[in-house]
Amino acid sequence: MDLNRSPETIAYAADAEVRALNHRTNDSGAFTYPGEVQATACGLNALLLKLPQALNQLASGLVSVQDRQDLHTYDNSDADEIVDMSNEDFLSAAAHVRKAQAVLQLAVNRLAYLGAQVPEDEADDEATVAG
Repeated sequence: MDLNRSPETIAYAADAEVRALNHRTNDSGAFTYPGEVQATACGLNALLLKLPQALNQLASGLVSVQDRQDLHTYDNSDADEIVDMSNEDFLSAAAHVRKAQAVLQLAVNRLAYLGAQVPEDEADDEATVAG
């Protein structure tokens, strides 16, 4: 974990990885076994578990900036109101992500019961089941 990068650099790196995953899994042949789908879903579930904390920290980070800086807007609207509304949006987004994570966890749990027969040309002497 490289903590010498800026928060925005880290966020865009996460975005790039998700984009790569989207491209990699766009092909219907991206997965051979249900265990590969489950493992990928577990990785996304781990991401969703951590995302609410990042969103909450954006809210607290914005308040910290507000406390240290004389904020202004380019359209002369109320900067404090924009901070308050943005923080409400961050917290709302975090709540929605927690709900999405709970639903994804259900899928991960269900996938634990799936397996597939390994084709004979890939199997050893006896039939095995791949997850």
